[in-house]
Amino acid sequence: MQALFFDNELLTREIPVPEPAEGEVLIKILYSAICSTDLEIIKGYMGFRGVLGHEFTGKVLAPGQALDQKTVVGEINCSCGHCYLCLSGRQSHCTNRTVIGIAGRQGVFADFISLPAGNLHIVPDSVAADIAVFTEPLAAAIEIFEQLHMKPSKTVFIFGAGKLGLLVSMVARLQGFDYTTIDTVKEKTDFALGLGINSKSLKDVQPEDKAEVCIDCTGSADGIAVALAHLWPKGTLVLKTTVADTAKQDLNNIVINEFTVLGSRCGLFQPALNLLERKLIDPSPMISGRYEFKDILKAFESAKNPKNHKIIIRHSN
Repeated sequence: MQALFFDNELLTREIPVPEPAEGEVLIKILYSAICSTDLEIIKGYMGFRGVLGHEFTGKVLAPGQALDQKTVVGEINCSCGHCYLCLSGRQSHCTNRTVIGIAGRQGVFADFISLPAGNLHIVPDSVAADIAVFTEPLAAAIEIFEQLHMKPSKTVFIFGAGKLGLLVSMVARLQGFDYTTIDTVKEKTDFALGLGINSKSLKDVQPEDKAEVCIDCTGSADGIAVALAHLWPKGTLVLKTTVADTAKQDLNNIVINEFTVLGSRCGLFQPALNLLERKLIDPSPMISGRYEFKDILKAFESAKNPKNHKIIIRHSN
């Protein structure tokens, strides 16, 4: 089968169709999407070598099984189910886990993938397959509010109006938060405003402008320092950014101001699918380009353009 392989450079190559292990099923990829994490991996993040990609919609090929021919999306962490973290309800942090297209497991920029059946969620009929690829990043956006259990009356600054920042903003808006989405790139703040998102340029944010919660979705190692500068003492900093180029932080500032720092990664798929099914969140305006799989290298060049948002890949049906 055809796949996009990363080995210090991106190239397409033929690799064997995966053989499903016990408890797994074979999935034909219908659509995939390029995530900022994919762009960081090709810069050296995670030291990954292999087939990239983790955002997808696919069709299950498992004759005789309940999921056969179902259109699905899949959680990216594949856990062992028997280690301490799995048994204590923290499967996404399993000490033996593999992560689709990120750590130890083939990604979805290929014709097929094999995944545990327990990772899969059926896409509702009313959700288009190309829109369903937003399930994973939308789940990650929802996870912030699941972790914080915070009141909508709290002020929130969301730093970064990129792919994830926009989804976080949509969730914050839906829940009635007093939020502002902030970016350094005017085209991004203008785009956010066009979506009805309360957004402004960082240059228009004054030093005294602060929030109770600052969420870093900048995709930049420098974003943490900016977010901390606009956080009230005893406020909460939420970190969503993962980058290849890490930066040192002044921890004294965190101690003196008694900030709470919260790491936030993957989220629950079902709430994300519910929002997409009920049309409470519509990510379709975020699609900046669509490419056939044969043009995936061109798609990556497009995804590197900071003015673009989500790039969708259509695999052969």
